[in-house]
Amino acid sequence: MALVSTTRSAHRTNFALMLAALAIAWFARPAFASTYAAYVPLDSSIYDELDTLNDLGFADSYISEIQPITRVEAARIAVEAESKLSEMQDQSELARSCINALRLQLPDEVQWIEQDHEDNLPTMVHPVERVEGQYVMSQGKRESVETGPSGLNYQEGTPLLPNNDNLATSQGSNEVLRWSGWTGIGGFVTGYGEGALAGPLSDSPSQASRAQLLTGAVVVSLGNTAISFGQEEMSWGLGHYNQLSQSNNAAPFPALRIQNIHPGHLPGILRYLGLYRYQAFLGQLNADRTFARPWLSGQVITFKTLPYLEWGLDHTIMFGGSGNDNYSPLGFVGDLTGLSTGNSAGANTNTRFGVFAKVRIPQLRNTQIYGEELAEDFFLPFGKSIDFKLPFKGPSYVAGIYVPQVTLDGRTTARFEYTLTDKEYSVHNDSLYWSYENALMGSSLGPGAWQVDFEIDRWLNFQSRIGVDAFYTRRAADIAAATFVPLGRNTETGYGVAFDLLHLPLEISPLANSLGEMKARAGIEYVSDINYSTDSSLRALLQLSFAFTPSWGGLVWR
Repeated sequence: MALVSTTRSAHRTNFALMLAALAIAWFARPAFASTYAAYVPLDSSIYDELDTLNDLGFADSYISEIQPITRVEAARIAVEAESKLSEMQDQSELARSCINALRLQLPDEVQWIEQDHEDNLPTMVHPVERVEGQYVMSQGKRESVETGPSGLNYQEGTPLLPNNDNLATSQGSNEVLRWSGWTGIGGFVTGYGEGALAGPLSDSPSQASRAQLLTGAVVVSLGNTAISFGQEEMSWGLGHYNQLSQSNNAAPFPALRIQNIHPGHLPGILRYLGLYRYQAFLGQLNADRTFARPWLSGQVITFKTLPYLEWGLDHTIMFGGSGNDNYSPLGFVGDLTGLSTGNSAGANTNTRFGVFAKVRIPQLRNTQIYGEELAEDFFLPFGKSIDFKLPFKGPSYVAGIYVPQVTLDGRTTARFEYTLTDKEYSVHNDSLYWSYENALMGSSLGPGAWQVDFEIDRWLNFQSRIGVDAFYTRRAADIAAATFVPLGRNTETGYGVAFDLLHLPLEISPLANSLGEMKARAGIEYVSDINYSTDSSLRALLQLSFAFTPSWGGLVWR
């Protein structure tokens, strides 16, 4: 029996690879030129600089709801913003500072765009693109839920530091070292990666036990289409503090991914939907669950239909895994695309479907009003008598107001955001729950929770920004029935404040004009009835981060 099971699993794996090849052939249009597609890590300050340019109205074609983006796309936006800035009579010093920072971080890519030499590039190697050292002091109890192998399980990596690729730390002092680099071969094949050492040096006899690959993939670019395979990190949607569908709160997972490098238009009459970006992936999750290594398939598309309107749709489905793979090849295709929702007898699935939109109001200093809804799994509106399912069970929400120009110079911003997760959020009645390696893959709040954030940011000068975020969180005990947590638990309540500092990259003369940048975060939170118990915890965080980008660039073979 074991031999039969192994063979059947191998056949399905081979079928998945064949399906992936067909998907590549379908999406990859004939291409006469290609470029290198190295993705920008989600913790990079490049996204802060792009967001600032977008807030100031200089990045008309920037679509931020799907990340990561490539280095060459970030460079294109920087060149676009500089062109628009040069046409204005009133120069924005803040915009100029962000553009200069992007030029320093993306010198080669900016040159490719300006000289129209993005395609047919020579082979090049950038072994050290960026090195970042961090000191993290962490205190307080971690939020967690432990429900056994067939229920939702997760634990914070570090209190008050979500969306950090699940880099776990211990109580007290910790040191983190991150390194990234990339290589381009033959004008269209790119390899990139970011690794890390994390944890307390004094408590780890073997540094190998602390080492991990955060992101790393091989990318083939065919025209404007990038196809990658490796450890993939993703962030979807509009939430600033909590991304409902996909986030980097959990570690990146192995996946095949396809997306467009630069935004474009759909053919025919569909071009009136405006500029669009898309991303689709097929990956596998961890084995430590009842259905070991289930498949995860996702698709997202977002449009900028009008200069003041952006909207999008996303869909993900989890299926398969050991003991849950009683489907035919056609059934695999149905689950992969979401056209089939399987059956609980031997091929169960768990589906998420989301919609989001953002409206910009230029008359109110470019104020943005945004919202997102994510539905968890399907339900039968007419009962079991009619096999008709709707993907609107257990809806969760994000809604916010963002004022990017509280002051006319754009140096002061304010944001209010509300997040509500349903008790069904990330939960399923078997092991098809939304976590990876003991961390939540979407919002760090988990199920049955809500949070309000109010943040004010101020650029102290044109290089340094400080922000203050006050937040209030409740995690309801009524998720107990859904997650198999014993009843009689208390509702968790948290009150906190966090301070963030960002200093844009600048050239360091004694180091041959290599780049240096700094980030810092400090936070404190009091949580009562933490993890639905009668205990309380005072949680604190101090993070200091210093990054270095060498000036010597890479090696080039022509």
